[in-house]
Amino acid sequence: MKLIDLAKLLEGEVVGNPHMEVEGISSPENPKKGTPVFLQDVKVLENLKGMQIVPVVTQNIDFPTYIRVKNVRLALARFLSHFYPERHPSGISDKAYIEEGVKIGKDVYVAPFVYLGKNVVLEDGVKVYPFCYIGEGVRIGKNSVLFSGVHVYPYCVIGEGVRIHSGSVIGADGFGYYVGPEGIFKLNHVGRVVIQDNVEIGANTCVDRALIDQTVIGENTKIDNLVQVGHNCKIGESNLIVSQVGLSGSVRTGKGVILAGQVGVADHVEIGDGAIVSAKAGVSKSLEGGKVYGGAISAMEWSKWKRIYAYILKLPELFKEKRHEDKDSSQS
Repeated sequence: MKLIDLAKLLEGEVVGNPHMEVEGISSPENPKKGTPVFLQDVKVLENLKGMQIVPVVTQNIDFPTYIRVKNVRLALARFLSHFYPERHPSGISDKAYIEEGVKIGKDVYVAPFVYLGKNVVLEDGVKVYPFCYIGEGVRIGKNSVLFSGVHVYPYCVIGEGVRIHSGSVIGADGFGYYVGPEGIFKLNHVGRVVIQDNVEIGANTCVDRALIDQTVIGENTKIDNLVQVGHNCKIGESNLIVSQVGLSGSVRTGKGVILAGQVGVADHVEIGDGAIVSAKAGVSKSLEGGKVYGGAISAMEWSKWKRIYAYILKLPELFKEKRHEDKDSSQS
């Protein structure tokens, strides 16, 4: 492909030879002759000088030929979507088990060893890979993909263009019990999960069904692997929820919220539009939108941390002494 054509695809411009031919793609760590290399950090160019590659960057650089774009990450997304599109098979395997009342649209794939419960609806273009369980009354919207081993409990609703990766469980009971002197009694969860359009859910993530109403994952939200979404949560549009986040029951998030890795959110907390919570932070009360929150302690040398911890344990005693000193000084 000529560079001038590639630049049009990436909505960029060529600096240098527009007729240079390129093929494939390579990374900055393993550059290959005749390929574009997408660089978010131009500092690595020091290691790439003299190589017959085509850097894709956002600024002018000292290189014979390159492509300048507004956003390297967006250009990479366009490149990969065009040259490496995801492909899926079609057809209904005779090794799938399909209950009565199931409705299947056009260009659907139902793999071997899939179970479709009564009255399931698979709209046009849905792809269901091996060993998926789709419970009674589930509805899955157009062009959604369930990779192998996904389990969707009865009566959940999945929108259009949704991608759910292997091992995820949608609609298991929430963690709800009555605990009292009479003992521990389970609260049967009779609600459902609603996943709106263009959501992506990573591998081994769990989204629990509501107690009575519904747990909702908002449109265009992206959830990483190993995330727990508790019952009755309402996740807003275009959220980014990173691996190992845990959301307790009835959490509410607004639009564009970002929860970094291992964030924990207590029950009934509300997080406003555009809020960002940094990795390992614990959220115990509601947060205003548009702000960045955090509170984790970064790793440090172990003996140093032990000394700091020893000082922390002494803080109550020090504050107590300080209060006595202040009281004595005020009386004198």
